[in-house]
Amino acid sequence: MSLTSQLKDSHSAISRFLAEQLPDTRAVLADYRTRLARFPAPLKPRAEAGMKPEYRMLGHTIDHRLRISLGAPTGSPIKEGIVRAVLDDNGWPSREVIRAVQKAGDTMLDELARYESDAGQPLCLASAEEDRLIRLCHVASSFEAIFRHCGWMRGNSLGTCAAEATLDDLIDAVAGYVVDDIRQQMELAARPGPFENMRLLPATARVCGPVFDGSLHVGGADADFILDGALIDCKATIRPERLNRAEIYQLAGYLLLDYSDAHTITTVALYLSRQGALIDWSVADFLALLGARHELPTLREACRHALTDGTHGSPPPPPDPSRPLPRPRSAPAAQPSLFDELD
Repeated sequence: MSLTSQLKDSHSAISRFLAEQLPDTRAVLADYRTRLARFPAPLKPRAEAGMKPEYRMLGHTIDHRLRISLGAPTGSPIKEGIVRAVLDDNGWPSREVIRAVQKAGDTMLDELARYESDAGQPLCLASAEEDRLIRLCHVASSFEAIFRHCGWMRGNSLGTCAAEATLDDLIDAVAGYVVDDIRQQMELAARPGPFENMRLLPATARVCGPVFDGSLHVGGADADFILDGALIDCKATIRPERLNRAEIYQLAGYLLLDYSDAHTITTVALYLSRQGALIDWSVADFLALLGARHELPTLREACRHALTDGTHGSPPPPPDPSRPLPRPRSAPAAQPSLFDELD
């Protein structure tokens, strides 16, 4: 299971560790909501009548489009999704459709590779090019879904294409509201502000889809971005006020899985793409708000110890009797509300 999946399981090793060692998510969330109030209401997708927006897919699509602006158009989840497309769901889709989809995926990778650049790409391109690029990103998101599910899952739109479908057919099938919605989010990102500043960082300061020393200890974990030492998770939710401890523990999990401090993370942050807003904390402030009783290196060693059944790393030292012990809270629960349909 991935990090997010394990965080939904209160009995998983990472959930139990975070609940014990970083118990006070309420303090972080209170600070987050206070700062959130300064920003305008989030943009909302405008789907055609009778069509329900696919919020989760929109979130993956804006993530891919933002990565292209940073010069990193493809990642291993997309490439691996094309490979894993051979794993059908009890005969669905047909072998003919699978062959067509994989061929289209290879063509998609070739086209996306043209956007790879140390200098990055503009956040908004000319209308026709932007339209096609957004559609490419949405198709790429469907391949990533295959990777995340270790094969096909009913409902993936790629599986409904014709047996003779080409990449252009897959692109043309992307709903118009998807293009309009992602375009609006990119226009927000292009305004003077946090993401435009991050896009202008030198290539050496931009990491897209970072993985960590302990990623395999939670079944695989890759974050969205590390930009100039800032670990950033992109959220495309229409209800940012509903972010809860699961999102906070996701940031904390990534931070602790970097056992060797390979990424030199100094800040953790949430980028709210529907508001063009960045809410961040220094690592020291983040851990203090969470009620940490140990410094980051100790927490990382203890996390490694917990996730490897004591084989690696060191357990945390006993609590200092002179310091009050924070009251542990239950492990994070699932949070489907972020992807609910509009009321």
